[in-house]
Amino acid sequence: MQKKTQFTLTALTGAVCFAASAVAHAQSSVTLYGIVDASVVYTNNQKGSSNVQVQSGKVNGSRWGLKGVEDLGGGTRAVFTLENGFRVNDGGLGQAGRLFGRQAFAGLAQDGIGTLTFGRQYEPLTDLVSAFAGSGIWSPATHIGDTDNLNQTFRINNAVKFRSDPIAGVTLEGMYAFSNQASGDAGQGFGNNRAWGVATSYTHGAFSAGVGYLLLNNPDASTNTAGAVGGASTANGDDYSGQFFYGIDGGVQRQSIIAGGAGYAFGATTIGFAYSHVLLDYRDGASRTFSNYDLNVRYAVTPALLLIGDYTFTDGRANSLPQTGGASLKPRWHQFTLAADYNLSKRTDVYLSGVYQMARGDASTSTGTGYAQIASIANIGTAASGRQQLAIMAGIRQRF
Repeated sequence: MQKKTQFTLTALTGAVCFAASAVAHAQSSVTLYGIVDASVVYTNNQKGSSNVQVQSGKVNGSRWGLKGVEDLGGGTRAVFTLENGFRVNDGGLGQAGRLFGRQAFAGLAQDGIGTLTFGRQYEPLTDLVSAFAGSGIWSPATHIGDTDNLNQTFRINNAVKFRSDPIAGVTLEGMYAFSNQASGDAGQGFGNNRAWGVATSYTHGAFSAGVGYLLLNNPDASTNTAGAVGGASTANGDDYSGQFFYGIDGGVQRQSIIAGGAGYAFGATTIGFAYSHVLLDYRDGASRTFSNYDLNVRYAVTPALLLIGDYTFTDGRANSLPQTGGASLKPRWHQFTLAADYNLSKRTDVYLSGVYQMARGDASTSTGTGYAQIASIANIGTAASGRQQLAIMAGIRQRF
């Protein structure tokens, strides 16, 4: 009788250990995921001629990635994400050829507190504010040059980021990104190419809102190009401001962004409004400012069919231009976006979208001898030869 009892207890102990091991294994996982987005794009005016192109990632950047989580007990988890960006039309790598150019980070999460991560990451405006702007909802609605990064044109290297768990509907996020340069480095230094940002969002029922600030020091300095030590951002595919607008020599010394927005859902309709103000200070003393006013609406006609509309007014200032003898210009743009998205299944949808942009005021670029009024829709190719540009895109998107 005693031997039988021992055998039973031993078997029971083994079963419990096996079950505990199985539960622990179930709480740790690695997930493969991705999006493949391909489309045909017609543009009525690129340098004076129409164009038809096959393009990748018009609504979502095509990607594949790995997400991992391991339960460490006590509500603590280890997490990581590795996300690659690629182009469907030619199979090439995105983000200047980086293997994991979209995201690459690892960190720890604690239930009831938040998540601390280290690596190449999105900045706080992307995480907590972009969802209120048309460009954060529907990529073709990207603001002029995406200088406010609400369509995630650039990510941040060497970043340490903390995001709180929601408390009474409030989420907080802060990020600091290191230059990875020693203070004594000639022409560089600890603060040369660093970045920091903060943001907060609030959700209560059908209402939500968010606001944040981001600052980048010398984001496109020549010392930060490919092959250099590193830095929070680099000129090779992360920062658009150095090559945007007039081609100022010397590049951007400081890029600061403040953005905020709000949204409200009622029935099948969601409306949103976003505002962003971008300041680009150049090393030659010139500056650019862009104020974007974005009004957008989404309407679910059926569970499968979604209609999207967006209007953005961009009010710009270009001050102390060397090319014009120190004169200032006042460019303005009106941009309208309409779209329809239809789900063929839970993973596959097709879309049709049109973007129309009008340049007004001094919306211009250098032509060598003067300035020409132009329109320039983001991410469709080259700018127009005049004040108006229209782009129509039809595509398919599949998630896995």
